Amino acid sequence: MTSIAEFIKIRESIEELAKQITLLVERKTVKDARGHLDNANRQLEILKTMVANDTQKIVDSRLSAQLAGLGVKVGKMEAKVPVRKRAATKKPEETPVKPEISDAPQIVVFERP
Repeated sequence: MTSIAEFIKIRESIEELAKQITLLVERKTVKDARGHLDNANRQLEILKTMVANDTQKIVDSRLSAQLAGLGVKVGKMEAKVPVRKRAATKKPEETPVKPEISDAPQIVVFERP
């Protein structure tokens, strides 16, 4: 059986992540919010295995609901993010290569004596 101190430590960590997720949602940084949400859900799974009494069950259900709500917000944000179009690389215009004139007529200048 795990100690209450460990339970409290993980609970506080999840609550801190939830605050950060809320701030990230307000700033519209989807990628960071998703990473924090995934981390919080992993910690919540660990917390669920530690539940031993009624108070801990209430904490577990409250955090589960809170993370589920944040998950919905992050999911909506991810749906709204426009798909980036790849920038079309411009091909350099091909300038016609002028062939070297090797058989050019030579101009001969005649001088009068």
